[in-house]
Amino acid sequence: MDLGAADRVEVSRSNVSALNGNAAGGVVNLRTNLDFATPFLEVQERAGSFGFHREQTIAGFGVGESRGIVSVMNSTFDGWRAHGASTGTLAQLRFRTPLDPITRLGVLVDVTSDLNRFPGALTRAQADSAPRQANAKFVQRDDRRRNRVGRVAVTVDRSIEPTQDVWLTLYVEPKVLQRSERNRFRDFTRTHAGGSAVYALRSDLTPGLRSRTAVGGDEAFQDGSILFYTLNPDGSRGTTLKANKREAANSAGAFVEQDLTWRERWSLNAALRFDDLWYIAEDFMDPRFDATRRFTRVTPKGSLAYSSGAHTVYASLGGGVEAPAFNEIDPPPPFDTLTSFNPFLEAMRSTTYELGAKGELVRGGALGRLRYDVALYRIEVANDIVPFDGGAYFFTAGRSRRQGVELGLDWRPADALLVSATATLSDNTYRTYRNDLGDFAGKQVAGLPKSTLTGLVRYTTPMGLSADAAVRNVGAYYADDANTARAAAATLVNGSLGYARAFGPRVLRAFVAGENLTDERYVASVFINGVNGEYYEPGLPRNWSAGLTLRWR
Repeated sequence: MDLGAADRVEVSRSNVSALNGNAAGGVVNLRTNLDFATPFLEVQERAGSFGFHREQTIAGFGVGESRGIVSVMNSTFDGWRAHGASTGTLAQLRFRTPLDPITRLGVLVDVTSDLNRFPGALTRAQADSAPRQANAKFVQRDDRRRNRVGRVAVTVDRSIEPTQDVWLTLYVEPKVLQRSERNRFRDFTRTHAGGSAVYALRSDLTPGLRSRTAVGGDEAFQDGSILFYTLNPDGSRGTTLKANKREAANSAGAFVEQDLTWRERWSLNAALRFDDLWYIAEDFMDPRFDATRRFTRVTPKGSLAYSSGAHTVYASLGGGVEAPAFNEIDPPPPFDTLTSFNPFLEAMRSTTYELGAKGELVRGGALGRLRYDVALYRIEVANDIVPFDGGAYFFTAGRSRRQGVELGLDWRPADALLVSATATLSDNTYRTYRNDLGDFAGKQVAGLPKSTLTGLVRYTTPMGLSADAAVRNVGAYYADDANTARAAAATLVNGSLGYARAFGPRVLRAFVAGENLTDERYVASVFINGVNGEYYEPGLPRNWSAGLTLRWR
């Protein structure tokens, strides 16, 4: 993903599993604008603390009514902790052309290569005394990941007539992945291919009552080889082959969705999705480990909303099913001598209930505009996928419940001033969860804070100058199922100054930004259920960056 080439980000809240796949809770969709009138060229440069720099060039071109964008980005970061450097290069093409007045063809091409080294988790004492240090085992093994991935996708959308639409998608994604971790050098070669098709019919059932019916399906298949080698003392690939396997997975799904809207006030949505997920494992060194595993699930979805124009109130029900990822199916000892699949794993299932409202409390005048968004939610999860042994293996917990309230306010008292705030308050608890390490029923789900608060003030002058001040507070949370290791709450303060101005067909934008201005020590993330007390990954101290963008039309 490349945020630098995205013009719009669409966020679908709650569970939208019918249209967007089996594991979708919320969906974040990055959109690139291909509706520009004239060709353009944009050059971006950004640099900052700890050896960070990022270069990007974006070019928009047109051929008749066709439009395309080419983007090339390179990023380098030395890392603020030892053994934390990363580099990445990403090239993208987005192209759209009309085939006839009612049909459009889209082509997407992505090519990326990146290398990331990992400093690893520290104990509490290490993180407090010397947070820049790396975990000694990660350094000794030179733990790293190198990914080389490509993607080619073709989309077709066609309006058969004013009331019917068809969308088709096909893609293929080859991957070459290398890992140095857990005393093995790992080579993965995979091909991921699939597609989807959706048909929608719109009609007026009665005056004031509109209907939209959609049916569709999707298919994705990923297959490839795994070669594990011994690891040399310097972290390079050894000469002894320890594993030679094939891993494949298929995901097939179909859904039907019905929307009804009447009197421009009420809307009703109902959907049903069926998923069939299965794995194939072949061991070329010991065929006794060959195995397959299958998961199927029918998932409902429904919502009811009422809009008065200024306010919308809604209630929704959704669900999802998530099969374990490839790295989660490895069996722990002693089961690794009996099978290729972890016998403790099942597909994770979730059911989401949500009640909310959004709209405008003030729509103009002396107080400006004030928008709000509030939601109460409860997510019931069965077979929560939980890591143990520092993430080496996974198993599924019995049941957990995640419930809370989300609040959002955007106040614009004047065109030049924006004030916004968000809050999430939640309780995330295991209801039933027992394994060989103990009974964790009633414990907090590891990795999830009880509160997250943000605030932002932005002021923009008519001359193009702007200033931002932002604050973010993340509440305390636990790093283990037993709730004995705790990451403390932290508050980060960020700020930026910007300038933007047009000079005829040219546009200049510049900024300088500071993050963690109070230089607070905090935990950025945790290794859930780490070993030997190694849970904590310290976050960045005070850091700065500056950037410049030039655009020619």
